[in-house]
Amino acid sequence: MAAPATRSGMVDSRQPRLGQAVTGIILLVGFVLDAPGVLPVVGVLLGVTAVLGPGFNPYAALFRALRRMKVFPPPRELEEAAPPRFASALGLLFLGAATIAWGLGASGLAWGLALLVAGLALLSATAGLCVGCELYVVARRIVTRGRAPGRVVREEIEAVG
Repeated sequence: MAAPATRSGMVDSRQPRLGQAVTGIILLVGFVLDAPGVLPVVGVLLGVTAVLGPGFNPYAALFRALRRMKVFPPPRELEEAAPPRFASALGLLFLGAATIAWGLGASGLAWGLALLVAGLALLSATAGLCVGCELYVVARRIVTRGRAPGRVVREEIEAVG
């Protein structure tokens, strides 16, 4: 079965949620094992997503592999990729600050920032509430003064059959 045609800039909502789950778990494991090397590594992964988009994220490769293995069925809807990209940029910002804090000897602050990112990532992955995505929507409303013509936030996909 061929994949349905989709708009550019749209993403299967399960893809960023999988990435958020992996991000949260890696950061929690890093905290438990006191492995500060995860801070810049996860930050770079989030930076790649923020700059190049979710399709270039290593988590996206994992998602595509799981789709090929039929772990995930075809999506019923797509959503705009910009909010998760913005959330990734915020994660990069916080993990960058955490990395700098660690380098300056403020390990408590570093892990506090990392655990904040982990908690928000896991909240998004499990409950579907992406705080960074919601901040993107608020910022877009402020910048456009409530007008964002031609923007699609969600797109239903018709079953191809």
